[in-house]
Amino acid sequence: MNITHRATTMLASPRNHRMAVRCLALAIIVFGQADLAFAAGDVFQPINSVFTTLLNFMTGTFATTAATIACAAVGYLALTSRIPWSWCFSIIVGIAFIFGGSQLVNTMSSGLGN
Repeated sequence: MNITHRATTMLASPRNHRMAVRCLALAIIVFGQADLAFAAGDVFQPINSVFTTLLNFMTGTFATTAATIACAAVGYLALTSRIPWSWCFSIIVGIAFIFGGSQLVNTMSSGLGN
């Protein structure tokens, strides 16, 4: 058996053919990543703008005022024993996550080596 005949018979098997197609697809994906990364900046720009606007709204003046009122209301309800302490804790932790979310994400991503 010569080498050419052996290669064609090996590729004729459906399992080997699927494996070859998968390897080719993986190679195309790996080598095409640089172009995809440059194109993604332009494609996702409108979505990025929407999320930036949403983040500015959620951490802006309105959100700060709403969080201050929520803390005052929770404090008053806790003082008069009309709200469970677990709810108070949940509300305060939620406010901390809203305003500290970007710092939390930056800390976690820098810890991962990015």
